[in-house]
Amino acid sequence: MKRHRIILFLLIALSFGVQASAHPATGIVVDRQGRVYFSDLETVWRLDAGGRLTVFRASEGGRHVHELTIDDEDNVYGGDISYAPATKKWISAVWRMSPAGQMVWLVTPTENDQRDFSIHSDRAGSTYFIEQNNHTKRKTLLLKRTASGEVSTFAGGAYGHADGRGTEAKFGSIGGITFARDGAIYLTDSTSLRRVSPDGTVRTIATNLNVPGKDDSKLSGGLSASLMGLTVDASENVFIADHGNRRVLKITPDGKSARVLRAEPPWSPTGVAAAPDGSVLVLETSFTLPNIFSGPRVRRLMPDGTVKTIATVGAKEKTASRMTTRQSAASGASDNETTDAGETADAYEKNVAKVERGVAVYFGLGFLAIVAVAGLSSFVRR
Repeated sequence: MKRHRIILFLLIALSFGVQASAHPATGIVVDRQGRVYFSDLETVWRLDAGGRLTVFRASEGGRHVHELTIDDEDNVYGGDISYAPATKKWISAVWRMSPAGQMVWLVTPTENDQRDFSIHSDRAGSTYFIEQNNHTKRKTLLLKRTASGEVSTFAGGAYGHADGRGTEAKFGSIGGITFARDGAIYLTDSTSLRRVSPDGTVRTIATNLNVPGKDDSKLSGGLSASLMGLTVDASENVFIADHGNRRVLKITPDGKSARVLRAEPPWSPTGVAAAPDGSVLVLETSFTLPNIFSGPRVRRLMPDGTVKTIATVGAKEKTASRMTTRQSAASGASDNETTDAGETADAYEKNVAKVERGVAVYFGLGFLAIVAVAGLSSFVRR
């Protein structure tokens, strides 16, 4: 009977599968209504204030969404990236979606590399983009594209580390980037936190942030990058997802850092978002050697330090999401058309119910099969 249990377990595991990826998503944002949007690379999910988890933007064609941003009108921005085997080139795009589901291409899908690909913008309509090559390490630039289309170097120059204004400053390997309310840009640079003021002056806030604490659980065999997504709260405290050390760091304006959240293996934070109520939403993925990412889950860190898991995307949710995507494609829906977020959410929830019924039937049949095999074995032994 033990052998049959193992076979049944393997069949179940293969039927649901796991997500394999070279880089997990960092995108998580929260709007003024308390709705949380986050990416699992393939799907952008929405969790409303009441705890209802639904699909906000389904993915198809192998495209990935790593980062998300949100504006003052609660519009969500994302960047698509996918690989075209026929041309052996990467396809990139930038989109905006309203809370109601209206999707607009800001940069239509293209194979041509452009210097203004970005979802990071200020209130004046200028967008900011990091231009770097971590292999050659020749230069790292923070580019600015104005609303009129003029592109210039806002800060940065030769690869390195130096504070200063504009091109006098030097950056190394830039990871996450976010905006503060005053328009300043905060970014992780290798193991440091840097601040770029609205006039282009770069200042280092804290360094050596990847050094683990005595009781931190370091990620083994994972990504070389440790610092990933970051966010700034109303008091200009910066929260950073330290993926490599399975923790979230809080850095005060005077540069003092402290661990405020720790994730237990196999989970590790990849993204963070400051909420209007003073809490911090933490996006985490589960990593298993050699290179398997699964999940994600979202946890809420309250100002008093308490932590609560508020959403988890598992096999059931992913299966229902894929069903919703296929239905949308079969109906002829196009990304260039307006979609109804409510209809998508309803379709997803119906698919969740179908998956749950299917799982119940699957386990029921499996149980009956085990009972039948056990009975047959007993009969044969007689």
